Amino acid sequence: MVMGNVLTISGQKGGSGKSVTALNLAVSLALYKKKILLVDCDPQGSVTQWSGIKAMEYPFDLSSVLSGKATIIEAIVNTEFKCLDILPAGFDLFPVASKLGRTVSNEKILRLFLEDIEADYDYIIIDAPSSYGFLSVTALTAADWLIIAMCPRYNGFEEVRCLLQLIKYIRDTHKTPLKIANILFNRCRSNTQINQFLADQSLSETKDLVSHTFIPEDEIVKRAIEKKMPLALYDVKSPASSAYLSFAKEIVLVFKQI
Repeated sequence: MVMGNVLTISGQKGGSGKSVTALNLAVSLALYKKKILLVDCDPQGSVTQWSGIKAMEYPFDLSSVLSGKATIIEAIVNTEFKCLDILPAGFDLFPVASKLGRTVSNEKILRLFLEDIEADYDYIIIDAPSSYGFLSVTALTAADWLIIAMCPRYNGFEEVRCLLQLIKYIRDTHKTPLKIANILFNRCRSNTQINQFLADQSLSETKDLVSHTFIPEDEIVKRAIEKKMPLALYDVKSPASSAYLSFAKEIVLVFKQI
């Protein structure tokens, strides 16, 4: 594996499609036979629940790793997809993070753990919480690249400005090379809508970072979440599932050029 393929999916406001993107991008890359580790860094555990592994018994999760009760290898769980593993999370992550968050240097802890297994995967995808707390900073500090999930209904200039400030903080404090790889728009109707949104929000200068793919409004996404299934298992031919497959292909091409 070429070092530097750790991607964090971030959306600083609910409704951006962050967790849906993390899960379905990971699944789509796995379908392209890329070896993927999906890391759930959110105490809500959305990607853990939606991945389908909640029905399985697993003794450890990310909180076990961060608290020293298990190694990262012990906490990784296989999924129904041959090329996709997951490091699950749940609410137990919250109290562990509260203790670790008292020391700034601990913001780099996840990055240090991932260094031990990074060579085993083509991509490591981290789902970051929608906040500016310890776990969000930790998820971003662990990454080399950031994919920003946005939705015209919920996001705007202020969220992007704050996220850019957070990136600067991480670069300056932890000397990591975090860069924005892509901005993915969710629940969109057309590229025209995206361009109008960028103009209205004074974000036109970010246009070169916007993905060629957008995820359309699709009722199937909601149904798949209710069934706690990735889109590819629920309906691989749905518009949103097809879009995530296209986005995954785009990400592969982007990293070939790095």
